Amino acid sequence: MENILRTAFMEKERAEVFLSNLEKLRNDAAVNDVSYNALKMEYSSNLQHALAKIDLIRQDLNKKINTKSTELSVYKQELANMETRFKVGQLSAAAYLKLSKNPEKKAAAIEEQIAHFTSLLNAQRSNDVAVPETTGLKALVSVVSILRNKTAGGQSSMPSYISAPPAQVPVKEEPVYDTTTITNLQILPDRVRPGSTVGIVATLVNPGPDPVTHKAEFKVNHQLEAVNDVALNPGQSQEVTFMIVAGDPGDYYVSVDNANGIFRVMTGI
Repeated sequence: MENILRTAFMEKERAEVFLSNLEKLRNDAAVNDVSYNALKMEYSSNLQHALAKIDLIRQDLNKKINTKSTELSVYKQELANMETRFKVGQLSAAAYLKLSKNPEKKAAAIEEQIAHFTSLLNAQRSNDVAVPETTGLKALVSVVSILRNKTAGGQSSMPSYISAPPAQVPVKEEPVYDTTTITNLQILPDRVRPGSTVGIVATLVNPGPDPVTHKAEFKVNHQLEAVNDVALNPGQSQEVTFMIVAGDPGDYYVSVDNANGIFRVMTGI
């Protein structure tokens, strides 16, 4: 999505520069009316096309933010319920530590996703759209500190062995089977002129019980063009984007794994 949004902004900025330069040429009487009108129509069309793409991406970002916000509220309520059960004595310290770990991780991951989608939504120019660095999950809230504060007279209610993680016992690794599937394939746009940039966006889903690193293969006219490694947790979905510059006029068949699509390179659009 980042690449598609950045490309759309670049198309918008390029069209704006062309229109600005065209106006200067007209003011300097360096272009006749016929050329001016034809070029202005072309550049204005390019600008509107780029603005329409940006608007569609922003709509998609808003949907993603709303969906993730709903997911986040569920995990936060789950954590609040656990904390209440711990405070009233229904959960032991060890049980609270164990049960709260997973929803805390998921909540932190969703907060990062919402922050990233929001930054893309607020972008105004191509320079505002940056590929996110791999920073990992946010630091988890220290449950140990919370538990140590639930004491009377400053004395800890936790046994000393809880403050240090247990030693890891080596286990035999079982083979992980990649069952990743493609649930959606978008071609943006699917009708272009030669030299235009086309974005192919595929939604990958890991339906299996194990995390996998999937190699998504992108092909054009059955020829392999690129491979993208995508890390997916169990049940996780993620979009992967491939970019291609349109060549000569004609139909181009594209695929990501077993998902197929087509875009057409035309003249006179």
